[in-house]
This record gives sequence, C-alpha cells and structure tokens, in this order.
Amino acid sequence: MKSFLNNIDTKDFNDKYDHWIFDLDNTIYDYNLGLFRRVSSRMTEYIKGFFDLNEADARTLQRDMYKKYGLTLRGLMIEKKINPEPFLEFVHDVDFSELNEDITLKTLLGKIKGKKSIYTNATFKHAKNILKSMGIFQEFEIIFDIKDANYIAKPDPNSYYMMKKKLNLNNKNISKSIFFEDTAKNLKPARELGMSTVWIENDFNRKEADILREYINFTGSDIKSILSNMLEFEKR
Repeated sequence: MKSFLNNIDTKDFNDKYDHWIFDLDNTIYDYNLGLFRRVSSRMTEYIKGFFDLNEADARTLQRDMYKKYGLTLRGLMIEKKINPEPFLEFVHDVDFSELNEDITLKTLLGKIKGKKSIYTNATFKHAKNILKSMGIFQEFEIIFDIKDANYIAKPDPNSYYMMKKKLNLNNKNISKSIFFEDTAKNLKPARELGMSTVWIENDFNRKEADILREYINFTGSDIKSILSNMLEFEKR
C-alpha cells in the first residue's frame, strides 16, 4: 500500500482515471462522526422488535448475518425471509444534524474531470440525504445502491458485476477507474476486476487491510486529504 503523504509518484490522477467511484458511509464523511453507528443501532432495534429478541441475541443475529453475507439485511432476507423495504426505512431513519455543507470536499470533487459515482450497500434515499446535507449531491452522476444490486452486498462479486454494468465499465476501460472505500474486504473484488483501489484508513479495519494489502493501491487518513494529494499535487 502506498500512503499519499509519502509517495512521490502520486501525480496526474485526472489524466490516469476516467471513473471515480466512492463508497458512502464512513468514506464520504468522517467515521468519527458516529453516523453509521447510529444506523447499526437502528438495525439492532429493528431485529429486536421484529423477532422478539433481547438486546444480546439481536446483536448476535445482526453480527452473524453480516459476517456470513456481508450485509445484515441480505442474511435476514435469505434465512429469515424478511421484507427489505420496512427494514431499510427504519434503519436509515437517523439524524444527520452533524453533517454540514462541506465546501472543501465540494471544491475537491469539482476538480475531478472524470465521472463520479457512489457505490453503496445502503439505499439511494439514504445516500441522497447524506449527500444533500453535505452539499455535494450534484457532484455525482450515478448512485448505485443496494436495490440496484438486487440486495446483494459488497463484497459479493455479483454486486460488482452489476455495478460495472450500470457504470458502463468494461475490460477496456476498467483500468481507468478508481474505487474509494473504508472497508478493506470490499476493495478486493474491485482490484480483481482491474480497478485501482484506495483504502480510507480506520482502526476498526486496520488488521483486515494489512491482510489484504496486495489488493490496496493507495491509502490515506480521510477522503479530503486523499483527494487533495491527488488533485493538487501539481501545485507543489
């Protein structure tokens, strides 16, 4: 893995990449805000009420489904035949008050010459709410969400094949794409398809990232510092 802050070869990224693809939660916004932890708590609350479980058992089911299927909802759909729509409406009904308009990020995204897309295991509505709160919704051409993926979540390769089709990526142009993600295991299928990958550093995922380092091209502490190094290198 190459850290942008220490890599003298990081330059001309606008010339190198035509497709810039971003994960949403804990990638576009700072993990430390705790927004996704609130989504996770809502999942536990829904599971607890729907299956009449206590807190501990609900968390265990939630965790087991996530580990087995890459998405709690996917596991609940397959093993428990749960209806995804009420679940998604409930878990994404969270407060976004700490997400303010981010002029710096908007400016950096505006410097990207290629196409910009969001690739998320969440819903379009959730993504739109977050991006609008940050003032960057208009920066993205496509939001590929969990419904577009037929509820098949990253890191399942089938999700990437569907994303690849919707974003008009093929064997000729996929090497001109770059994918930003905070979950290291979600970068492996992207790299195997031929995309360049960027891991957003976080302590929760650090051991996994170390194991999967061969699938990670670049790393950085947060999306703004990474994009700043990519897009403003020529000014130094």
